[in-house]
Amino acid sequence: MCGYPAKYALIFLLLALSVFLFLLSAPPYQANTFCSHMDLEPPTPDEALEDHYLLKAIAWPKLPARPAPAPLYQTSDPVHSLFTILPSKGQKEWHVGDQLEALVQMHNFQGSPKRYGGDFLVARLHSPMLGAGVAGKVVDHLNGSYSALFPLLWGGSAQVQITMVHSSEAVAVLQRLREERPNRVFFKSLFRSGKLSETTTCIPCLPPDSAQQPLCNYTNLHTGEPWYCLKPKLLSCDTRINHAMGGYEKPLYTNQEALLFQR
Repeated sequence: MCGYPAKYALIFLLLALSVFLFLLSAPPYQANTFCSHMDLEPPTPDEALEDHYLLKAIAWPKLPARPAPAPLYQTSDPVHSLFTILPSKGQKEWHVGDQLEALVQMHNFQGSPKRYGGDFLVARLHSPMLGAGVAGKVVDHLNGSYSALFPLLWGGSAQVQITMVHSSEAVAVLQRLREERPNRVFFKSLFRSGKLSETTTCIPCLPPDSAQQPLCNYTNLHTGEPWYCLKPKLLSCDTRINHAMGGYEKPLYTNQEALLFQR
């Protein structure tokens, strides 16, 4: 690929709301993935192996231990961060089939280089004129620098776009919520018979103190996907008429942590 322009677009976004909600509501992984009140067989060897590979693929670097959350000015700042297109084997041009590499160095709001990894970066190479694009592979070097690798699939000019979805500090907050607040998202079902109606909480894995209460079992008979609701006090399980998201437990994070999720 010849004649790459010297000008490349760098776009950093502090937050993609849809990704934030996905990470916030994703269920935590535990060694025992089955609820304590469920009498299910353990996963098969093939299922366990698949779980292992999936978890390895989404593993995230651990941040250095801190006595307290980092002040906002020490967190990743996309405005001060830099990236450089590395030469191709010492030359100034690339060809179709080559690999383009960009080196990213994250800085904080004071302009100082970050010394640890964990930032959630997404990279892509695209050509607005051709309507072509390809996702890049981001490699975390765990020292504040990252490599973005792109296969060159078409001839002509292209732009590099790197998006910071979450800073490493925001990722740490999401990890804590995933591990410590497994029931942060809750659901409700409405039961009704005649003029009598009741609303109860529903969730795949109910808290330990709820496991001893009467339950309505709505587990999917075809897939085995678990789903339980607390049984209404006066109505039967077959009187459920609707189901909806109840909301999020509050507060999920401190006022300082909330600043990490602002654009």
